[in-house]
Amino acid sequence: MKPELSILIRLQGIDLEIRKLKAEKKKLPERYDALKETIQQKNREIEELKDKLADLRTRKTEVEDELELELERLKKSQQKLTAVKTNREFQALSKEIEEIKKANKTREDEILQLEEQIEELKQEVEKRKKEIEGFEKEAGAEKKRITTKEKEYDSKIGALTQERDQVEKDVKPDLLAKYKFLSDKRAGIVVAAVDQGVCSACNMNIPPQMFNELLREERILYCPSCQRIIYALKTNG
Repeated sequence: MKPELSILIRLQGIDLEIRKLKAEKKKLPERYDALKETIQQKNREIEELKDKLADLRTRKTEVEDELELELERLKKSQQKLTAVKTNREFQALSKEIEEIKKANKTREDEILQLEEQIEELKQEVEKRKKEIEGFEKEAGAEKKRITTKEKEYDSKIGALTQERDQVEKDVKPDLLAKYKFLSDKRAGIVVAAVDQGVCSACNMNIPPQMFNELLREERILYCPSCQRIIYALKTNG
């Protein structure tokens, strides 16, 4: 194998490792971001529950005010009952009193129901708050883990970058420019082996004449299909 190819293969190996580390580093915040989104969702749920609570409390106050007024009205009607002089007036007032009592019983039942709903919602709010506390604790731990891992990745990437800088000094400028161009276009895979006449990168056949020339290793050749730098994969025997 030509020395330039050996250097390029080594350079490619370093670049691919750097790409891999950068991709892994980029994915680090995914769990943290998911936790933060969950916390935001829980907070939105709490706000919705609080709005429902406010509506229920408003309704409870309205019914309690109605009940208070109707109790006063009942009291006055009962007082009038002792002063009626005719049976017709007595029957009419008695009917009115019963209707007031019936309506008040409905109001009292509604107030009890509202109180139960309010209590349930309050408990639900507290449950959500405790869930948020748990998620926030987890998010805090995840944030620390990310910081530690980022430092590890930065250290590895830094060391590889220094190594890369040294290796690329041994590559001719025109070949290095070609390598960088292809690296950007081909997701970092610039140099590919040709096995039994097939490019391992694009899986396309190499023309027989080119393959024979590739075996002689007289000059650097490029795959006619994907334009990557190619070399013949030699097997024993």
